[in-house]
Amino acid sequence: MYAAPARRDPAAASSTAFTGGSGNPSVPPTNSSDPGWQLRFPAREQNIARARAAFTRWLGERHDPPIPSATADDAVLLLSELATNAVVHTRCLPEAQLVCRAAVGPLGTAAPLLRLEVHDPAEGGEEPQLQQGEAADESGRGLCIVAALAADWGVRASSLTTGNTVWATLRLADEPVPE
Repeated sequence: MYAAPARRDPAAASSTAFTGGSGNPSVPPTNSSDPGWQLRFPAREQNIARARAAFTRWLGERHDPPIPSATADDAVLLLSELATNAVVHTRCLPEAQLVCRAAVGPLGTAAPLLRLEVHDPAEGGEEPQLQQGEAADESGRGLCIVAALAADWGVRASSLTTGNTVWATLRLADEPVPE
């Protein structure tokens, strides 16, 4: 499986993805009436299931535009992988928090995008790295899964935590996107 490298996206501020366009085609603006989804929780593995359940509910409640079930499944998997990666691979204090966010926005004439973000509490300049693992490996493949499923993804400094924001986008329609 080919995994695209992460893009470092220092120019795009976290809030831009949820309040309007940033000029970056990977950052869909949200509708002014759509506040998106956000969940803040302690950075512990046992809380990731809670995040998945809350995100699944939000995806199921969306109707404009609707989230196709296959896309919703991929989105929940992406959120789970990003949150797990943040919890397992960042050194953080016991009171550290993760912030998970999602929003839907149009992208010109192309299909709307669902954008996911996980803000981690990484300290000391740690940045997630794509690993080249084997299929039988029990860990280390999270970002490979993200790269395989996402239309685009990357890493930037978080404006909400002391660490990074790892983001990914999914197209909401199967129509081809002009290049």
